[in-house]
Amino acid sequence: MIDRNEHSQSSPVVFAHQSKWQQDMLQLYGSCMCLIDATYRTTVYDMPLFFFCVFSNVGYVNVATFLLSDERQESIAAGINQITKWNPHWKPTQFITDFHEGQITALEATFPGALHTMC
Repeated sequence: MIDRNEHSQSSPVVFAHQSKWQQDMLQLYGSCMCLIDATYRTTVYDMPLFFFCVFSNVGYVNVATFLLSDERQESIAAGINQITKWNPHWKPTQFITDFHEGQITALEATFPGALHTMC
């Protein structure tokens, strides 16, 4: 999914991806604890790449990915909201996140009441 509205600062560019297998894994293992992790400044393109992971019977697996044009809270929220649109029954009780205010605020707005653990 690409969302591009007039190249406005308030309209983030988002590319999100989730396969059917990843959706099944999220449904099966994503109700308790989920991990959100991002790569920053590791490529020449300087676009943050976010991963949602869950702990399964074989270890951590990636269950959704989104790529952003920047790391503002609004952009992160847009990526998270796209994943929640694809998974309307997903209500995790806990998240593990980096200490990034944008991630934390976006997750708290999307999943009120979920606990957050920083790594």
